[in-house]
Amino acid sequence: MPRGKMLLFLPAGLAAFALGLWLSLNFGSHSEPAQPPTIAGFLITPPKAIEDFTLIDQNGQSFHKDRWRGQWTFLYFGYTFCPDVCPLTLLDLGKLQKILDRERLDQNAAYLFISVDPKRDLPQRLGEYAAYFNPKFRGATGAAEELTKLAQQLGVYYKIPDAADGKNYTVDHSTAVLLIDPQVRLRAVFTQHAPEVMAADFRKILELPLR
Repeated sequence: MPRGKMLLFLPAGLAAFALGLWLSLNFGSHSEPAQPPTIAGFLITPPKAIEDFTLIDQNGQSFHKDRWRGQWTFLYFGYTFCPDVCPLTLLDLGKLQKILDRERLDQNAAYLFISVDPKRDLPQRLGEYAAYFNPKFRGATGAAEELTKLAQQLGVYYKIPDAADGKNYTVDHSTAVLLIDPQVRLRAVFTQHAPEVMAADFRKILELPLR
């Protein structure tokens, strides 16, 4: 090929090379999905969709899964007569709320305490108990079959003793804090309740794409 014609093809060749390099950089080496972050607990990947349920909130109103839509919800199962782990966990959640509020990460967050002991934890008592730990906290409970259905979906364990006829009994239950995402899916299970740790883990989760 004459030298003049060869020179005419050089710009086109360079353009093709540049296009190939760009495609390689953007769709080749970066095509692998990023690894999920490590948290003090379990990140649910993919998030687990939650089937509907019917509870009663602290105001005596029906509570369904749509009440969780559009916000992040920190969820804890327990009961108001719990002598130790429940009040300690709610204290930690109260400190978490204040950390997130200072960092302006609390505007789209809710905190719900679900009692697994509906016989003793009537709505008014639940509302007063939850608000004692933080004014933003809310309470809910429900019929035994509805509580069981929701707890099983979320992997939560609890057991009311067979001889629970009076008022002096304790209830075995899980102690994890659960995180529900704005699309009403279980996104994470926090097994460490230190407020700074939960706050750091929540920041990591917020950086993930919400799909």
